Formats: sequence, structure tokens, C-alpha cells
Amino acid sequence: MVRSENGLDHVLHRQTLSLSWNGMYKAILALAILLMSLGGQVRASQLDDAVIAAQKGDYAVAHQLLRPLAEKGDARAQFNIAYMYANGWGVPRSYVEAVEWYRSAANQGLAIAQHFLGMAYAQGDGVEPGDAEAAKWFKRAAEQGHPPAQFILGVWYLVGKGVPKDPVQAYAWVVLSGRRGAQSAAQIIPSITLTSEQLAKAQEMMDRWQPQPESSLASVAAPRPEELLSLDPHMGKLADPATWPASAIGVVSVARFSHAGWCSGALVAPRIALTAAHCVFAGKQLVSPGNVHFLAGMNKGTPAASSVAEQLIVSKDFVPGGWSLGVSATDWALIVLKNEMPFRPLPVKALTKEELEAASVAGTISEIGYGKERRYSPTELRNCRADQTKDGRILIVRCLANFGYSGSPILAEVNGTPTVVGIFSAFQPEMKEMLACSASQFEEQVRRLIAAELPADH
Repeated sequence: MVRSENGLDHVLHRQTLSLSWNGMYKAILALAILLMSLGGQVRASQLDDAVIAAQKGDYAVAHQLLRPLAEKGDARAQFNIAYMYANGWGVPRSYVEAVEWYRSAANQGLAIAQHFLGMAYAQGDGVEPGDAEAAKWFKRAAEQGHPPAQFILGVWYLVGKGVPKDPVQAYAWVVLSGRRGAQSAAQIIPSITLTSEQLAKAQEMMDRWQPQPESSLASVAAPRPEELLSLDPHMGKLADPATWPASAIGVVSVARFSHAGWCSGALVAPRIALTAAHCVFAGKQLVSPGNVHFLAGMNKGTPAASSVAEQLIVSKDFVPGGWSLGVSATDWALIVLKNEMPFRPLPVKALTKEELEAASVAGTISEIGYGKERRYSPTELRNCRADQTKDGRILIVRCLANFGYSGSPILAEVNGTPTVVGIFSAFQPEMKEMLACSASQFEEQVRRLIAAELPADH
């Protein structure tokens, strides 16, 4: 009995230990899951805080929050660090460094990082340019359902850039991008001509298509917009409308018959404002000067000064009612105001390609306007980049673009003074680029008009 009881005690002891260990294991497992969950929340909070800091211009804080997460392998943080290096936010601008971080995030399956890596190869930022390599990354992002990559891939299939020319693939990808929110798709679709057989193939491809996430992690497959810097439209800094040069920027308010529209404009003389030509047209008809107002120094909806237009001077080569690349080269207008504005005007000067490149490297190219995201207060976007077409008539600017910025000035420091070097005309959101009418197109006209406005004894 004793022996038997000792054996029973031994068994019971083992079961007790087993039960105790099982309970302890479950408790440890639950704690680990909780800690992992809390860790995810901490990381998410850290990402949110970093994006908020960047929105406020606190780039050092944003970088401090993001760097440890990026080094630990968080794809979202890696993308954000890359974006900061690409834009020179809180760190010296380095496309090489940006590409390395984009690649780290892209290899983990983050679609937006794949798209930006594709853009780097397309534009030669930090890497040797290569259309085939760019198309590879665009395609990976497109197959995951990233609309900008789908749009670019479709356009490249249309023209045979980096991929074989294929109108069926072009149509399918562009339409898919439009369904998922790509703003430029509607403009491209009518230009794709298909036979009935090709259209049927494209429709079949679209019907079969489903997003193919590369990662099982929700944070990578479907990151929240507030975790990623490039997805927030409020990236520009709120400018002080009472301080020059922002004081010289205003809203161009236009009553277009049955509805009101608005653009941005820049004061280039006490009675002369510069804007985009398409801002003063209703379809193909020029708006009456009496329906155009310039509201300068707008602060939360209240202008410091305003005036109705007395005369509108539009580029004689501007063709209203449609858009093409050539239209942007002529997209400028001068508004002669009835009343003088009590603000210091902005100088106007056309820059050479070399001068634009130097200003880009120096980080002095900026834009100030009243965009859709902050309509009643001015937004300033700094450290933009600008190049020009071969004929020098159009500037290609990498900066924030949104509705409402039409007519806003592209500024560069000339001898330390912010100077108008172009006027915003159109934007291509999928490639994060805008087109601006170069000052070479209107500089002489501005000078002549200013001279005509000066008193005879001046």
C-alpha cells in the first residue's frame, strides 16, 4: 500500500506539475500575445505621431520616431524614412539613401514603396535610370492593386515603354486604376483605340483580376493612410499670409456663370496679378473682368486686400477648352486690377536649365498656393525640384499638386530673393509631377505691362 500510495503520490505530483505548467504556459502565451498586440499599437501610434510631426514641419521628431522602427524592419517606417530622404525633410536630401529604404520596404511587399522605387528608376533618382526595371516594380505594385502603379503601367503598355506595346493591357490597367481612384485615368481612356475583339479581351482580363497581396501582414498589405507620409494631402506648411512672399499670393476667385471657381495667383506689380490662363475661362469663353477678383493675403477665408479685375491679358497662343502638353506652355494670364494692392510684389525671371538644376540642388524651389486641402489659407511647399522641356517653355516640377493650385507661382531664389520662375498649369498625381508654364513665356509681357502702368515721371 505504501509503495502503491507512493506511486500514486508520484503520479499526482506529476499531474499537478503538468497542470501548473500548462496554466503557466497559457498565461505566458496570453501575455506574449498581449505584448505583441501592445507592441503593434505602440508601433502604430509611433507611426501616426511621426506623420503628424512631419505635417507640422517637425522633421527631426518625425525622423527620431521613424528610424528605430525602420531599422527593426517595419516596412511602413522604411517607406517614410525614404520619403524624407527623397524630399530632404529633416535630413540632407539623398536619393541614394531614399532608394535603399524604398527597396527594403518594397522587398517586403509594400506596394507604395514598389511604386516609388519604380519612379526612382523611371526618373533616375539615386539609381541608373532603366525603364524595364521601373516597369517591373510598377507591375508588382499594380498587381497588388496600387492605383497609381496601375495607371503608369497602363500608360507604358500604351506607348511600349519598359514593356511591350499592348493596347489590351494598356486599356485594362488604366480602367482598373480609374475604378480604384486614379485621377488621370479618365483623361487617358478615350485615347486608347481597341477593336471589338481587343475590347472583349481587356474586359475579360478586368473581370478576372483580383489584388494579389505579397505579404500576409495587414500592416504591409493594407497600411492605414495616416501611417504613410505621401498619402496625406496636407504635407505643405501653413504659410503666414502677412509675411512676404506669401502676402503676395492670393486667391483668384472667378464667377463662371452658374458656379464659382477659384485658382491661385501672384502679385507681380501693385495692380497686376499673374495666374493660369485656364483659370479665367468658362469652357472656351473668356470670363468678363468684372467676374474676376483677386483676394490677397487670404487668412482663414478673410483677405487682407482685394480688387476686381479691370482687364484680362491672356497668352495669344492659349487654346481653351481642352488640354495637351502644348497648352501648358501657353497657360498664363495677367489680371490688371482696379485697385492697387498694399503688398510687395514678386519679381519674375526665366531661368536656364542649369540655373533650375542649381536651385533644385540648393533646395530653394518652392510653391505657394491655395489648394483644395487648405482652401482658405496659403500652403507653402519647399524643397521642390524643377527641370524644363528641351524648348524651355514648360517646367516639370516635383512638388505637391492639388486642385486650387492652378495659377500658383513656382518660386526660386535668385540672388537670395524669391522669384516667380513659372506658373502652375497641370499635374500628374500618379507620378507626383506638375507642369508649369515657364516664365520665359510671360516675363517680357509682364515687364511691358509694368512699364505701361508706371507714371510718366517714374
